[in-house]
Amino acid sequence: MNKDIKKIYEVDASQLKGSALDVVSPTNTEEVRRIITQTKNIVIRGAGTGLAGGCVPQHGSDVVLDMSKMDKISELDKERRTIEIEAGVILDDLQDYLSDFNLEFPVKPSSHAVVTIGGMIATDAVGNRAIKYRKTSDWIKWIEIIDSFGKVEKRGITELSDYSGMEGISGVIMRACLKLSPLKKRTATLLEVDNLDDVTSVVRKLKKNSAVSMIEFFDKEISKELGFDEHYHLIVEYEDDSGELKDKEYKKLLALRDKIYPFVADKGYTRIEDPKIMLDRFVKLMSWLESKNIPTFGHIGVGILHPCFNHEQEKYISEMMKLVKRLSGQISGEHGVGILKKEFVEMNDKKILINVKKRTDPLNKFNVGKVI
Repeated sequence: MNKDIKKIYEVDASQLKGSALDVVSPTNTEEVRRIITQTKNIVIRGAGTGLAGGCVPQHGSDVVLDMSKMDKISELDKERRTIEIEAGVILDDLQDYLSDFNLEFPVKPSSHAVVTIGGMIATDAVGNRAIKYRKTSDWIKWIEIIDSFGKVEKRGITELSDYSGMEGISGVIMRACLKLSPLKKRTATLLEVDNLDDVTSVVRKLKKNSAVSMIEFFDKEISKELGFDEHYHLIVEYEDDSGELKDKEYKKLLALRDKIYPFVADKGYTRIEDPKIMLDRFVKLMSWLESKNIPTFGHIGVGILHPCFNHEQEKYISEMMKLVKRLSGQISGEHGVGILKKEFVEMNDKKILINVKKRTDPLNKFNVGKVI
C-alpha cells in the first residue's frame, strides 16, 4: 500500500498516531474470514471518527481491517420497522435511504455524516438525542460477528453486551438488524441562561416534557466564540411545533452544534473528553472546568459533557477524572476508552473486560492494547 495512504489509517479523530503493518479493505464475508485466519493482530476500523485512539494500530505489528467497503443496505421490513445492513454503512446514507419510507434510525452522534453503523455498535454510541432514544444497543435486534477462529455467528439481545460497547476487542461486527423509528418533524429553541444553577433547573424541567428529544449545552466561552452573548446556552429540540426555530433555521442551528468541536479544535483545544455525571453534580464539575478555563459543551440532558483541552491543559485531565469519580460519574459517556483512557479504568471494570476478552477472543487477535 502507498505510504501516504497508509498514514491515513494510522490515526483516528483523536489525532493519536500509530504504526500499521498493513491495511486491508475486504468487500465480503469470505474475505474477512480469510484475513482473520491468516493474521495475528487485527485493528478494526470503520470511519476513523473515534476520539480515544480505538482504531489506531500499534508498534507496526497491527493489520488495519478497514470495514468501510462493507456497506450494503438490505432487507427493510416496513411493517416491523427493521432493516438489515452491513457494518460499513454510513449513518447519513442510511437515513437518506430510510427517509423515502418515512423512517429513521434515531441515534444521532455529531459525526453522523461519516460515522459507520459498525463503529456506532462497537462504541455503543449515544449522540445528542440520548435523552429520548438512549444508545445504539437499544436499537439493535441482532448482530452478525466473526470470531478469532473465523467463525461467523449471530448474536441476539442477550449476548449483545459482549460486542456492543466493547470497542472491537471481542470480534468483528459484520452485519446488524436495526430497529427503526417513524421519521419525526422537529423544531428547536435556543435558550440563554445566566448561571449554572439555573442551567440545572431549566434542564430538570425540560426533561419532564415528553416532546423534548435533545438538550445540548455550551458554556460562556463557546457561546461567545459562536457569536452569541456571553452566557450559557441550551439547544432544546422538540418533536412537535413547540420550538421557535423551524425548517431551515432549525437545521442551521443543529449544523452549528455539529461544528462546535471542529471549531474549538481549530483554536488549539484538540483533546476532547466525555465524562458523564448526574445532573445534581453538574455545577461542581462545571465550576472546576471553568476555574481551569477549559471550554465545555455536551449532551447535558443525559449528563455527558465534552471538556476540550489544549496541549498545556492536558495535565489537568487526570485531576478531572479523579473529580468525576468522586462525583460518582463515569470517565466515558460515549467516546469509549480506547488507548487514551485506559489508565483511568477502575480495577473491577477492568476485570470484567478482561474476562469478556478471554471468552470471546481466546487467540487475542482483536484490538490488542485497547481498553484493557
